[in-house]
Amino acid sequence: MKKLILTVLIISSYLFADGKYAGEFISSGTEARSLALGNIVLTSFNSSSASYFNPAYLPLIQNENIQLSHSERFEGLVRQEFASFKTEIDGHDVGFSFIWMGIDNITLTKLQNEDSLVSETNRILPDKYVNDNEFALFASLGKRYNDNLFWGVNIKLLYKTFEEESAVGLGTDISGLYFANHNITLGIKIQDITTSTLFWTTGLTEVVRPSILFNAEYNNRIEYFLTDYKIITGTKIRTENYAENSFASLGAMDFVLSTGLELKFKKIFIRGGYNTDNTWSAGSGLDYKGITLDYAFKPDFEDLGNTHKISLAYSWE
Repeated sequence: MKKLILTVLIISSYLFADGKYAGEFISSGTEARSLALGNIVLTSFNSSSASYFNPAYLPLIQNENIQLSHSERFEGLVRQEFASFKTEIDGHDVGFSFIWMGIDNITLTKLQNEDSLVSETNRILPDKYVNDNEFALFASLGKRYNDNLFWGVNIKLLYKTFEEESAVGLGTDISGLYFANHNITLGIKIQDITTSTLFWTTGLTEVVRPSILFNAEYNNRIEYFLTDYKIITGTKIRTENYAENSFASLGAMDFVLSTGLELKFKKIFIRGGYNTDNTWSAGSGLDYKGITLDYAFKPDFEDLGNTHKISLAYSWE
């Protein structure tokens, strides 16, 4: 049943090309820390995943860094791999990210007798099994405007395959980061600002419409417990008619709210979050000698099963 629901979503997007789910694989998050904190994080990172989430943060990552992330969503029905890398080229802070998401063995069916209606003697039979694969490659640049303000840009190449057909497209994101004071940081990102279009070999097109993400973070320290903490809140404004799954709607726009809490004691992180688009999440992390290991868990959502995500990052000079 779970696989049937996912199959319907994939085929609906492919057949009708309305774009509603076209960009889902690049907007559903990529690494464990963000998922554990509610999945709208733009203001602080401990790895090169900033190249995907908010490239404006890249100048603040002093060392070269690589991150690998693996997730199994909906009890393993959907697999996602993510890789990111941050470096400096000719004095410019740049990053690269790669996303792959796939579903294997999707069943396509046919009627036993295609000339008659479905009945007890005319069953729906498996025809063949196909795979859905979705790829995205990001090239990112982050720049410092002054001591408090940073900006960034993503250029992304999108590629999909389903059955024997494929699609290719381009997209652009822009982002900003502002340090209001020592404790408060603000982030903003406009995804697919130019509207991303995927062109299928069938002649159909899918359109990924712009969305706006905003994030505020408050960080401080509880000296008595020797613990640092971050409180993160954010919102995502979409324009693709997701009203049925949104916190609120206003005309063509709908709003998703998110909040998260991160506690850091020495090298150990404890995290929890909530996102009105789905459900709560939780996770933990460990940072030791340039190696960061993060884990996140999100419980069953609409009977599709649990989601697990693990990320590993390494920094070097």
